[in-house]
Amino acid sequence: MENNSYKFHYLENTTDFTKAREEGFVCYPAFPKLDQDYNVGVLETFLSRIPPRKRGDFNKYLEQWRLAPDVDIPDFALLGHTGAKLPNDGFSLINPFDYTDAPFEFYIEVAGFRYQKNINLDDISVDMAVNFIAEPDNSFDPQAVKIETLGRIIGYVNKIQSPAFTRWLEHYSITACIERLNGTEDRPLIYIYGRVQFENEQQIAA
Repeated sequence: MENNSYKFHYLENTTDFTKAREEGFVCYPAFPKLDQDYNVGVLETFLSRIPPRKRGDFNKYLEQWRLAPDVDIPDFALLGHTGAKLPNDGFSLINPFDYTDAPFEFYIEVAGFRYQKNINLDDISVDMAVNFIAEPDNSFDPQAVKIETLGRIIGYVNKIQSPAFTRWLEHYSITACIERLNGTEDRPLIYIYGRVQFENEQQIAA
């Protein structure tokens, strides 16, 4: 954001952008030129990914994101909470949870479930408790955090969010459960709701 206006540009000279290109990323359709700065209609482009508040089923949309029908939340905050995610595509914004400490509630999507061979969607149900376990010896990412239920891995915390989860696991207590199952047979989606809490009264006092 600059001078009360929004600018969008691709971070081409970064490792993550290079990896995204290697994985097949081309561009976000609304911003097709990788070497261009976009200054017009940036916020509006992303806000279009929120259903109109006048829709009859808007309350159901809020409820699926654990928001009360009468919640007072601005569009920009709602965009961040939902990740601008639509049911018919794989695009979403990821909240890195930077500078976020207990007490705190989160709602995240499990990453990499479809790559797990020892568990399938029939083994999972809503309200099942999950555990977050840091993997400092992970050869691909020393900050990786795996997600388990019933002693089996169902996936991982998104790479962008894993540094925050690593920090939370070191200092706080995390309780969480499976909140929602969605997606398609080829790309099943698992959503988790959880709380980051102080482990004892001494931490709260500190």
